[in-house]
Order: sequence, then structure tokens, then C-alpha cells
Amino acid sequence: MNQATLSTPFRASGVGLHGGQPAEVTVSPAGPGHGIRFVRADRPGSADVPAHMDRVTSSRLATTISSGSESVATVEHLLSALVAHRIDNARISVSGPEVPVLDGSAKRWVELLTDRQEQDARARTIRVLRPVEVKSGVRSMRLLPSDGLEIDATIDFEHARIGVQKLAFRVDPDDYDRDIAWARTFGFLDEVEALRANGFARGGGLENAVVFAPDGTTLNELRAPDEPVRHKVLDILGDVALLGCRLQGHIQAIRPGHGMTLALLRALRADPAAFERV
Repeated sequence: MNQATLSTPFRASGVGLHGGQPAEVTVSPAGPGHGIRFVRADRPGSADVPAHMDRVTSSRLATTISSGSESVATVEHLLSALVAHRIDNARISVSGPEVPVLDGSAKRWVELLTDRQEQDARARTIRVLRPVEVKSGVRSMRLLPSDGLEIDATIDFEHARIGVQKLAFRVDPDDYDRDIAWARTFGFLDEVEALRANGFARGGGLENAVVFAPDGTTLNELRAPDEPVRHKVLDILGDVALLGCRLQGHIQAIRPGHGMTLALLRALRADPAAFERV
């Protein structure tokens, strides 16, 4: 398969989920081998920030990437849409410190991502050859060989509307748009005050997140009973973009999070016998 980029640029604007600051994003085509790179439009002359695991400076509740003094936060939803649609090269200009959360999902990004253009260069892919695993207490992630990109996710929350949820998903652009892209980020009402005191969720609200109340209800309606686990798959795919190329493998995740996905990618890279570049 060949590398691909966008045919035409697209734009979106909104507020950041955690910082609450307004920003506009412009996603533009880029040449073969460019990769996916961010640039801070509000900081003229600032360096590009590659979407790569080596650039991650925070994975708490969202993924932040940095290059020197320049950083861009909450990149995972936009990256998820680009990876699902097999976009290898793009330049993403952001007029603030955080990518807008929009409705809390990748739905708007895939609506804007309408034109894809193949390029005259072969796609770079890492193919998993043998299992790689990371664990942290009751949480774990494994990467197994596969003939495509697959994600199996299991979550477990002590809330009546969530509980244990499982989803197996084979990544395909049309299936992603239908089954994953619309799944919103979620949080718990009794944690909001503490999160905001620590600089998180300051832009969050019922318009961009599912909020679960302590009494076992939600403050807004779920788009599907298993929307939370679908959003976890969305997040995993966004963080997979930080590999810097396409991935051929089967991810099995139990209670996943941004930090766990990053640890899995690093464990893969640290074991040269576990993969080949094709």
C-alpha cells in the first residue's frame, strides 16, 4: 500500500477539554515521508512537533506531545481519525495549546476528512512477529501478530451504567466511522471538582463529554450502552499514531489508558525480534 495524505485542507474550532482555551485547527496535506506533525500557529517561528512516542510529555487523561518549549495537548481524537483513514502525512496547525475537543469524539474530524489522496511512495508499516505485553496491577495490554490492525478492549468501572464492557474491532475506515468515531469521552461527576483543581476538565461539559453521576445515572444520554468502551478503542487508535508509521498487529487491552498504550509501543520498539519493518 502507498502512503496517503489529504486532497484539501480542512478546519475546525472549539475549546480544549482540559485547558478550556479556544483554538482553531487547520489540517493540511503534506508530502511523502513527512509524517503527521503539529505546529503552534499562535507562536510564529515555533518548531514542528512530530506525532511520535518520543515526543510525549504527558499521558495523564490525554496525550500531550512537545518539542522544546512547544507543546500540543489532547491530540488523540484527531490522530485517531487520521490513523483510521490511513492518513500518513499531514501538517496540523493549532492556534492554541490544545486541540479542540469538539463534541468529545472523533465524529466531526471524520466528517471533515472527506478527501484522501494516495502518494507515490510505499507506506511504512511495522508488522508484529511475536507477542509483546505490559502490565500495571490489574491493567494490561498485549500486542500479537495479525494480518491487519485489530483492537480488543475490556473496561471495568464500578458504575451501574458501565460495569464490564468488551469490544473487538478490526480497523477499517468505514467501520470506524460507523462504530467508533462518534463515541465521546466520559467522566464522573464526583471527580470533576478535583480534576479542575488540578488543571483538567476545565473545558468539559455536557456538550462534549458523557458525565456519570454517583447515583448510577448519567447527566446526558449515551449514544449507545457501550459508548465508554468504544471511546477507549478510539483513544487507543489515536495513541497508536505515535508509533510514527502504520501498525499491523492485534492489540488486546484490559483497562487501557494513554500511558498503557504508550508503554506497549515502547516495549515493542525495545524488542527488535518482535517486529519487522515492511
